[in-house]
Amino acid sequence: MWSAIRRLATSGWAGAVAARQVWTGLLVLIGVLNGGSAFAQHAAGRLPSRGVDLDGNVHLFGENDQCRALVFAFLSTKCPISNSYVPLLNDVSSRFHRQGVRVYGVISDPSVTRQEAREHRRQFHVAFPVLFDGSGGLRRTLSPTHTPHAIVLDRSGEQLYSGALDDHYVKLGRKKETATEDYLVDALEAVLAGRIVEVPKTKPIGCLLEAPPNKAASGDVTFSRDIAPIVHAHCSGCHHPDGSGPFALLTYEDVSAHARQILEVTHSRFMPPWKPSTRLPRFRDEQRLCDQDLELLESWVRSGKPEGNPEDLPVLPEPSRGWRLGKPDLVLEMKDVFNVPASGPDLRQYFVLPTGLTENRLVSAIDFQPGTPNAIHHASFFLDTQGNGRKLDQADPGPGYGGFGGPQFQPQGTLTSWFPGMRARRLPEGMGRLIPRGSDLVAEVHYVSTGKPEQDRSKIGLYFAPRSARQVVTEVQVGSLHLEIPAGAERHKETALYTLPVDTTLLDVVPHMHVLGREMKVRAKRPDGKIVPLLWIKDWDFNWQGQYAYDQPVELPKGSRILVEAWYDNSSGNPLNPNTPPKTVHWGSDSTDEMLICHFQCTCESMQDLKELNEDQQRYVAAEVSRRPVQR
Repeated sequence: MWSAIRRLATSGWAGAVAARQVWTGLLVLIGVLNGGSAFAQHAAGRLPSRGVDLDGNVHLFGENDQCRALVFAFLSTKCPISNSYVPLLNDVSSRFHRQGVRVYGVISDPSVTRQEAREHRRQFHVAFPVLFDGSGGLRRTLSPTHTPHAIVLDRSGEQLYSGALDDHYVKLGRKKETATEDYLVDALEAVLAGRIVEVPKTKPIGCLLEAPPNKAASGDVTFSRDIAPIVHAHCSGCHHPDGSGPFALLTYEDVSAHARQILEVTHSRFMPPWKPSTRLPRFRDEQRLCDQDLELLESWVRSGKPEGNPEDLPVLPEPSRGWRLGKPDLVLEMKDVFNVPASGPDLRQYFVLPTGLTENRLVSAIDFQPGTPNAIHHASFFLDTQGNGRKLDQADPGPGYGGFGGPQFQPQGTLTSWFPGMRARRLPEGMGRLIPRGSDLVAEVHYVSTGKPEQDRSKIGLYFAPRSARQVVTEVQVGSLHLEIPAGAERHKETALYTLPVDTTLLDVVPHMHVLGREMKVRAKRPDGKIVPLLWIKDWDFNWQGQYAYDQPVELPKGSRILVEAWYDNSSGNPLNPNTPPKTVHWGSDSTDEMLICHFQCTCESMQDLKELNEDQQRYVAAEVSRRPVQR
């Protein structure tokens, strides 16, 4: 994912100019999941980024590329009015699903167990996912008052409708023969048509919801009802047998055995690993726990880790096995087994995988199957059309070849990166990334020691876009070669600036620094003066670098200025400082050097604009190189 970074590290940005001429404009974003919660801007609290249904399935709210609206329908297992609306909600879910509407039922009743909720779903033939709001988090966020109560949100987080499903009931005990106003359907049709919802709020008629208990304050928190859904939604994706986590977190016994450790790493925000600030913009695949989750975890441990009623337990999540998107069109596998030692420093090994393609193809998705999940921190993938990786591989006697600052050559393009917990997904229709014919894919695999020898022979699955796909994107990089970080400086600031020559839509962002990096803030200033936040990482960690896909593409007009600000700690107080005593540090590819770059994937409305953007980037990079050479 860091082709620009690697090019600059190995041969300066001048090499990036030459490489860019080979594949200008022919890269496209592979969507990465993850959903922070811009919804919180319009709600009483921050809407959780994900939820677990009665079958144990994890739902990432609003993350599907085709999702245009979310419906949360608060229901009751006991209220006759609520039950009478299940057929209507079934119809709404079926009717609008293909148009991008996702309907969720919500059971938020402290007196109901999950088992009772599952039985209710069976009896009433509920055909849409039902979320069990055991701790009342959704209620506090969305503020329903009755069952049934429908709340409609769009993907930007704006609440578009709240209230009754229709006007069938005029008050308790009195109803019309047939409804004359279809509030929920009308609201959804308006959203899908791009119109304002004419009636954004109505009074729901049904059974009043009692105020949700503050379980964290009362200490009435159990694993079965409150903790298990948090763990299953945020932890079990990696922490399962044969997963990348060091131990399983599925059952009460699993979680109870590591409860104090879980409390420490979650409250320090080390786990789940998520670096961007909670402020806008919203990204896909957000792993951050909300404050209420942390309070529940602390209350549970403090009160002695009660297990609770087994009937409150969610269904265990099914560990992901095989290819998530079905059989890939092309599977690339490491030629030889790579042996990971039981101890020692992290390794970055590069493996050359010939694609064997006889024609150019666009890729709409990529998936990665680690051969030894516990020992792989992450993987990145580069395209090589000139056989440079093969030469490096031949010069290294073992499987693949080693290195720190990238693949040691100028790649002709990149695919996405893989991190534990990431979900493979296809690009929007009509999009694809170019893999040139005859090219090799070079996989950078970051290995960590586990205390015992490991063997890896990982696989990469590629999914081709339809031949009709025409949407292409290019990449914009904003960085500075002129780093000079004084020895002893605790908070040294460096900046980089780039002005967009055409209207541009940003799709994702990849920041990069080395071990002296402490903080990075990225924003754009539009010609009208409006500031658009693009990324803010307050606690940089070289080992947890990421590729962050915007939940909604960021549209910036011509003349917008992208500013990257980065802070470095080159003092003796930085335990990660590779130099003792500290030395003045400049740009470079070694672990003792530093970097400053922010890499965006983007697209334009026309191929002419795309061409102009690429040509301007070439001039920008050439100007950086000519102003001052990289210092070693």
